[in-house]
Amino acid sequence: MILAILGGSHGGFATAADLALAGHRVRLWTRTAATFGPLHDDPTIQLVAEGRQGSARLERATTDLGEAVHGAEVLIVPLPATTHEDLARRLAPHVTDRQTVLLTPGTFGSFVLARALARAGGTLPLALAETGTLPYLTRKTGPAVVHAPVRAANLPVGVFPAAQRDAALARCAELFPAVRPCADALDAALTNAGPVIHPPLVLLNAGAIDAGRFDVHAAGTTPSARRLIDVVDAERLATRRGWGYPAPHYELATYYDAARAAEGLYGAGAREKLVASGLWSEVLTFEHRYVTEDAALGLALFESAARAAGAATPAISGLLLLFGALLGRELSGRGRALEAHGLGDLSRREIRTLLDAGWRSALWARVLR
Repeated sequence: MILAILGGSHGGFATAADLALAGHRVRLWTRTAATFGPLHDDPTIQLVAEGRQGSARLERATTDLGEAVHGAEVLIVPLPATTHEDLARRLAPHVTDRQTVLLTPGTFGSFVLARALARAGGTLPLALAETGTLPYLTRKTGPAVVHAPVRAANLPVGVFPAAQRDAALARCAELFPAVRPCADALDAALTNAGPVIHPPLVLLNAGAIDAGRFDVHAAGTTPSARRLIDVVDAERLATRRGWGYPAPHYELATYYDAARAAEGLYGAGAREKLVASGLWSEVLTFEHRYVTEDAALGLALFESAARAAGAATPAISGLLLLFGALLGRELSGRGRALEAHGLGDLSRREIRTLLDAGWRSALWARVLR
């Protein structure tokens, strides 16, 4: 398969290397040549990973988005959700209706990207899909070296429009065998573990984070942090049930409880592998995606979706207030909140109908305003 990997993040490097090693023709795009380092002259990434690993030769590494996208069957976007609307404007001249766009993860980005593409006058692709979590837990360790000590064991994927789910999921499953179908894009977005785990870990360890390098997943996962994570997760589960989404819900308890690990996103021993790697001992700021993506976007989506479902979210709303104070801006009702993307005046039934039919729905014109 011809693939365009968009973004030179940790996840972008891991995805490009892994799928090249799987035999696919991979183009890697970033906005700036500096991100490539030695890949500019030799597009080879060394992947050190659980399972498939080795020296991965890419078809090309380029800063020309049109060159990367032309002829690609799947466009994979491991970029933070904060980039999706800008990426849509860049993609608008290049995307065709034969392509599938896969966001890893999405935070409801499949809908947001489709809306932004349409508003920019671009062609809508065959479908946009999004995962509920990262396919790999990964960090770059050198200019052309990336480590991925953990792979997703269960990778929830939703498709927008859901009417195109079978065709899009067939492509995604060829790339990621751990794909688990979701009902639609919002179903997948509400499986995202990032907004559940990262904001509590950052907030309750703010003092240690301010002092310098710190591992929130090792030293920062205290009993108090776990209690807050569990409360946020319970609110997420209540939201999913309010929308009528079925199990599996991928409860965060499956990440911490070895007896339930097979039900979880990353399988047995995931947390132990992550902590043992030492790769998450890092300098964090409030510009890290744990805050700018998971708190400002992800928690805003959770709160908004809960409100629409009649579910209470005191912990999620409290976190939004606190992070809003720390960032100096209002977060509730913004970011990925439903009302921030034209969905605030629609009922749950109307939103589910729109998520199924997509731009073929009579409601699509309303959300483009």
